[in-house]
Amino acid sequence: MNYRGFTRDELQREYSPSAMIGGHLQPYLEAYAALSAQARATCEVRENLRYGTAPEHVLDLFPAPQQGAPLHVFIHGGYWQALSQRESCGMAPAILANGQGFATLNYTLAPAARLDQMVEECRDALIFLARNAADLGFDPARVTVSGHSAGAHLAAMVLSRHGSALVEAGLTVTDAILISGVYDLEPIAEMSVNEPLQLTADEIETLSPLRLPAPSGTRLRVTVAERDTPEFIRQSRSYAEHLRRARVDVLFDLQAGLHHYDIIMTPGSFIAGPT
Repeated sequence: MNYRGFTRDELQREYSPSAMIGGHLQPYLEAYAALSAQARATCEVRENLRYGTAPEHVLDLFPAPQQGAPLHVFIHGGYWQALSQRESCGMAPAILANGQGFATLNYTLAPAARLDQMVEECRDALIFLARNAADLGFDPARVTVSGHSAGAHLAAMVLSRHGSALVEAGLTVTDAILISGVYDLEPIAEMSVNEPLQLTADEIETLSPLRLPAPSGTRLRVTVAERDTPEFIRQSRSYAEHLRRARVDVLFDLQAGLHHYDIIMTPGSFIAGPT
């Protein structure tokens, strides 16, 4: 029996965000690249800082104007198999203008890496930032982590599974912003997008944030676009409820008029919710 009674074709549509924009994804990918190139041309940036040994283990840092400012760290989406940090910094100018530094992470994509490896790489990047906070000029006690789509899943996983490791490294994630994410992997296993992922039953159980203990010590904003598919909206709402039942400080909001791809082109998406 298919997930929640959907046929395979229905699932394919529900978990294909481009279905809500007529399949016309390429203009948004080009916009991400153009906005990121503009940010790199107009803002100070330290590129390809290495947090691990593999070629993919790099991040880019846009220092805040003030030494010791908070830091905002972004984890890109792409269904765990596309994009990189290079075209994932268009939001940097708005975040810098808000008085925060900005970092954008790269990680190894499928099929070269499995999901648990991607989670560990994002953890390692955050630990690298913590250990080099003085040199990089930010306050490790005031860090926001955000992620979009697959990046929201990775951010939620890092907080759920590795929150204590971040604390031990000296990093305090005060806020997390999860944007149009996937929090239950079961439907992904029934889709064509699973071909490079090859999710196992064990991975579905242990790498689905909705099935794991909620993160602690971090305020969360779970946000999703009004024009996302109904299943993306339901998953976001369900994860926010999962957090609320665990007494996590969480805000859920639906962003009117936006869809899965333009939501991260909107500066308001990167503002942490009120307590």
